[in-house]
Amino acid sequence: MQANDGKSSATYGIVLGLMVVALTGMIGTIGLLRQVGDLGPKLGDIISFDPAEPFSSDLSMRVAASAANGIAGTACVLDVRAMHAGGGSIVIEARQPKPSNAYRVHWAGKHSSDDSSDCGTSADVLLNQQDIEILATAAGGYGVTARKLAANTLWNDPIPSR
Repeated sequence: MQANDGKSSATYGIVLGLMVVALTGMIGTIGLLRQVGDLGPKLGDIISFDPAEPFSSDLSMRVAASAANGIAGTACVLDVRAMHAGGGSIVIEARQPKPSNAYRVHWAGKHSSDDSSDCGTSADVLLNQQDIEILATAAGGYGVTARKLAANTLWNDPIPSR
C-alpha cells in the first residue's frame, strides 16, 4: 500500500509542475498579446530626412496625406526624393481614435514634393501606420540623423607614427 501512495504523490507532483509551466506560459502570452497593440510609431517619434546622408536613387515612393482638419480627400503628397533632397522631418503628434486609427503628424522642411501636390514648408496631416513605416524606412529609421564623429576625436585620430 505504501508503494501506491509514493507513485500517486509523484504523479501529482508532475501534474502540478506541468500546470505551473502552462500557467506561466499563458500569463506570458497574455502579456505579449497586450503589448502587440502598442507596436508601431510612438507619439514624439521623429523621421528625419537629411540631404547630407546617402540616399538610394531607386527610391521613388510617394505617400498621399489627408488633411488633419478633417476635410476629406488628399491634402498633399509626401515624396521621399523631394523630402530627402531638401531636408526636413516628420514628427508624430497624436494617434486618432478608432475606426480611422490614423496618426496626426507634422511635416516641416523645404518641400514635400516637387509638383503642385507639395505640402509646403510646414503642414499637419494624417497618415496611416503603413505610410509612416514606409517613410521611416526611406529615411533610414526613426530618430534624428545619426551623430557624426567630429574630426580629430578620440575614435578617428590617426595612429601616431613612431
